Amino acid sequence: MGRVAFNLSGALAFLLLAFSCNASGSRQDLGMLFTRHPQPLEAPLDDEVYLECSINLAAEKFGWHHRPLNSEHWGPLITIPNSAGKTSGYTVNFDNESKAGDYRCIAFYGTSGLASDPGRVTLARIDDFTDKSNVEIRVPAGNSIPITCQVPYSWPEAYVSFYKDNFPIKNNYPINGKTMTIENVQPSDSGDYHCTADNSITLQSRRSKYQIKLRVYNEEKIINPYFIKQPQTEYKVLRGKNVTLECFGVGYPIPKVTWSRLVGSLPKDSHYTSSGLNIVNVQPSDQGEYHCVWNSNDRKIDSIIIVKVVEPPKVTRGPKSATFSEGGELELSCGTTGIPEPTIEWLINGEPLKPSATVEIKGTTLFVSPVEKKHAGIVQCVASNEYGSHSGYNLLRVNPKQHMSGGGMESRQDIHGMPGGNMAHRHMRVGGRRKNKEGHRRGTVLVPPNQPNVTRLSDVSVMVRWSVPENTGLPILFFKVQYRELGQKMNGKQSKWMTANTEIQNHVRSFEVIDLQPDHTYRFRIAAVYSNNDNKLSPNSVRFHLTRMAGFDTNKMPIPLLTNTEALGQDRVLLIWQNPDRSADIDGFYVYHRASTSAGDYVKTTVEGKNSTNITISYLQPDTTYEFKIQSFSVDAASEFSKIILEKTLKVITEPPPIQQILPDDEPRQSNGNNRSGSMYAIIGGALGGTTLLGLVGAIFFVYKRSRIKQSRESSQNEGKSITNGHVINGSVTDSKINITSNPLAILDTTDNTMQPKSGHNSSMEMTSFINGQNNNSANGNDDPASTTGAFNGPRDGTTTQGMRPTMN
Repeated sequence: MGRVAFNLSGALAFLLLAFSCNASGSRQDLGMLFTRHPQPLEAPLDDEVYLECSINLAAEKFGWHHRPLNSEHWGPLITIPNSAGKTSGYTVNFDNESKAGDYRCIAFYGTSGLASDPGRVTLARIDDFTDKSNVEIRVPAGNSIPITCQVPYSWPEAYVSFYKDNFPIKNNYPINGKTMTIENVQPSDSGDYHCTADNSITLQSRRSKYQIKLRVYNEEKIINPYFIKQPQTEYKVLRGKNVTLECFGVGYPIPKVTWSRLVGSLPKDSHYTSSGLNIVNVQPSDQGEYHCVWNSNDRKIDSIIIVKVVEPPKVTRGPKSATFSEGGELELSCGTTGIPEPTIEWLINGEPLKPSATVEIKGTTLFVSPVEKKHAGIVQCVASNEYGSHSGYNLLRVNPKQHMSGGGMESRQDIHGMPGGNMAHRHMRVGGRRKNKEGHRRGTVLVPPNQPNVTRLSDVSVMVRWSVPENTGLPILFFKVQYRELGQKMNGKQSKWMTANTEIQNHVRSFEVIDLQPDHTYRFRIAAVYSNNDNKLSPNSVRFHLTRMAGFDTNKMPIPLLTNTEALGQDRVLLIWQNPDRSADIDGFYVYHRASTSAGDYVKTTVEGKNSTNITISYLQPDTTYEFKIQSFSVDAASEFSKIILEKTLKVITEPPPIQQILPDDEPRQSNGNNRSGSMYAIIGGALGGTTLLGLVGAIFFVYKRSRIKQSRESSQNEGKSITNGHVINGSVTDSKINITSNPLAILDTTDNTMQPKSGHNSSMEMTSFINGQNNNSANGNDDPASTTGAFNGPRDGTTTQGMRPTMN
């Protein structure tokens, strides 16, 4: 119970709501977010390195992975004991170079895990200068000359200092970290120069083994321009950094330099001096070829310098939240940027997926076949290059296979999709008839709805969508939607499950839950009631945080163009629309309809897929005018509504009453049900005579008239009824004869105090669950033994609380 209490108190808040499409594509945020990734560190041998990561929502535990330098394989998970919380630290005893490499932490919520971006631990060291002969520079006075230090390898980069005749040169800042410029050089600048390189981590210093001997003279003879230092032909610059393109030309008379680009103009934030062309805040548009030209005495020298802009990787579009069937095929992709092109790695629950007979990675696309339950959880796409790593992530669900058992389809999962749980059916012999322990006869299989998806409609409402696996079990009569607020406690206990009053017809697969609280976190589940008056619950949805987005610009979502409606029959209408912006990142459409004579709520129908263009709305009333409208939706929000179009269903086609015919006594009489009433009247008339016939006909007419008055009254009463979600209750479609009690699922847990529901909702008890509900690689994903499904024929604990057993009117 301690683990369950921790999980419920704030371990995970899965947000299917995205923050920004331009931040990371569909911005797959599930609620958790690393606020601190392990940072790159340099350390000498025999030092201790402390790595740390932090996440915004407390995790159940943390683990760490290590990948050595120049390796593609991550080592085994290093579990940190007693590491629950928002921050995890890991200390590396850096006593061996093999411990250098990448480290990343994994925050676990149940069996689902989210991995941080890796931080690299590098051995700090500095090499010696390579042996080199002295360099002599002779130059006319007035030129600008470079003194360059051939810096040896150092990590981190070494700090360079220059000396003249063994005395340090003050107030001189090297260009690009290794070149000192002497402008307008004079004979007094002549001397012997050398440099030193210092490593700030190892505190080691290295001195160059050669000297630059500078000799400046005042001879006034013509010297054609020449490069005193051959220009570097290519620069790789990290986006946003500054760079100076060095190009040193000297001569006499003193040459002048000009800069240009072979294509386009020089960057706006650039200027050139005697040291070179300085570009500030380098951007990809600054990439290209630059032309440096020195002119003197009608002579010129030039050089082409290429600038390449490199970028750290970024996942611009993460994998979408998706549900796949066990044994089926999985295909997920992500969008990335980065120069050089990043390599792609896929993780599930923090563990890398390696190419195999069942796993294939092509570019930024992942293929898995067949899908297994272990693939459920958090899926991550990680992009990496030499300048860093970045990942996008989302939720991956796996629907377990339905296994044949007895006379119908039966699932080996419990309500959370976990194999071998409390819901496993064990059979026993009872009086010669085979039954399972729940009392269902062979073949009376209850296949529950799949785990629902939740998307945001407004600050106070969401749309809940679900599906039901194909099965040969008992038919479903209707659905109920339940939700529970997480984090809220009353008398030290978690809040209770609330049940929406609406009885959702069995063909409906979506429902709008209203009157929620913004910036609160909820779970949702679907209860299905079957023809045997039993019921079964879907797995709980992932945690959904209803983010307040009062300022969200719905104009960013394309408003569908409802172009045409057509009545296809007395109970159905075809709707056709267009999506004006097919490039927009949307998940589908919400279609709304209601009778134009009713002021009730709209019936909501979900159409999945951005390329959908039509739907047939069924279960309508004949000869009735309906109004229709539509909006697009994504995980962010829904668009504004389209225009409203009215369409009237067709009338009921009635056949004309048959012509009654009095047959002679010697002809056979038809016993057809259509003329049975007429024949009966004829026989009665012949037997009783005119007076009796008139009295009987009068009595029959009186009974018929009362029946019509009663039908008219009932029709009038039904006309004002609200439209239930997915089913219109007016006219000829009557209310279901199955009622639901005020607290339909109370017997799931009668040990806690009940909580008063909001208006229009009923309270029932929580079925404790965790992220394992959508994570099928756990042996037992249900922490609450009360979560078992059975016939709700009465309280299980001796109380008088009624369960979800429907009663006949």
